Amino acid sequence: MTSSNPQAQIHFQIIEARPEDVKRAFQDLKKDMNPEFVHVFLDKMQRYSTKPDRALFLTSHQGSCIAFATVINHAPAPKDSDDTLVQLLQKYACGTGLMVLPEYRHRGVAVKLVEQWDIWALKNNIPGIWVVTHQMSDWYQKHFNYTLQGRTMRKGVEKTSLTKTYRMGK
Repeated sequence: MTSSNPQAQIHFQIIEARPEDVKRAFQDLKKDMNPEFVHVFLDKMQRYSTKPDRALFLTSHQGSCIAFATVINHAPAPKDSDDTLVQLLQKYACGTGLMVLPEYRHRGVAVKLVEQWDIWALKNNIPGIWVVTHQMSDWYQKHFNYTLQGRTMRKGVEKTSLTKTYRMGK
């Protein structure tokens, strides 16, 4: 029996993408992309699936890719960051992309993808994660214990910088 509730939980699988996974995922996900930037998205997916300092996580449901997340070890800090924040972010990985197709939002997919950032960072002995977001600051703080670091302007849009620090065991 299928639920008529559009926000009902669904069964999905998350993988760390390999280069051979990119083409199909791109075809499924590009429908929600600005057509002017689709080629940039494909290039990013290819780079994140091949380089060891980054990861591309893909989420599939019923044979289709419905979401992705990307993370990279060492991304440049926002340009208007103070020296203390720049030094902190140099040690952390950066969540550089998170997108769930609209029809699959509010079903726990993004939560599980953000958790993949944590797993990846800890596996790579990285002491924390940082993100810059336009609208999801409260969500990161509430669900994942991210800490507000400040505001930044990117392409004329005010965004929020957030960090999450892990307790690294020995």
